[in-house]
Amino acid sequence: MLCYIGISACTNTGEMETLGGELNYKVDTSGIPRDTIDFNAPGLSYKNGYYYLSGEKYSGIVHKNQIGFNIVTYSSIYLGMLHGSYRSYYPSGKLFEIRMYRNNLSVGKQLGYWEETGNLKFEYNYYNDKKEGEQKSWYADGSLAYTYHYKDDKQEGLQQAWRKNGSLYRNFEVHNGTRYGLQKTTICYELEDEKIK
Repeated sequence: MLCYIGISACTNTGEMETLGGELNYKVDTSGIPRDTIDFNAPGLSYKNGYYYLSGEKYSGIVHKNQIGFNIVTYSSIYLGMLHGSYRSYYPSGKLFEIRMYRNNLSVGKQLGYWEETGNLKFEYNYYNDKKEGEQKSWYADGSLAYTYHYKDDKQEGLQQAWRKNGSLYRNFEVHNGTRYGLQKTTICYELEDEKIK
């Protein structure tokens, strides 16, 4: 099942777009038909980042079985470009990941889920294909693995990461490209189930 969000159209001026001081993540999907085509269908091609059907830029949904990753994807396409929601599913049918695109660029939240528990696996934030704001990842049990902060695709601010046992092993800040604090750790002994052997 696909979910569509119909909201006002946006243009990309190359600068950060804002609405009321907040980044503009809106995507107009009103012109995208609900027609779905398989990635391997006759006449469908993918060239230089664009989808074509019989030589014309395609609009609709592209379904693909990604064998190596063992997932199924559904991509919303408008005039050949990724535009709107991109969803992928585990073989069980459970949601693996959802992303949003605008004119072939990642925007907004990208959410990933653990198949076994349904817990969040990651939550990334993008603006025009660049990491922006807080990026988080969790272990399957729901405990936090890391929280990093980005500005214009570069780390900026507090960066922290934890082991499965909850111990903090990265704790540093980045300001204008310079790192301060605990950046890397090397374990001098082997861990098994987070216990010293």
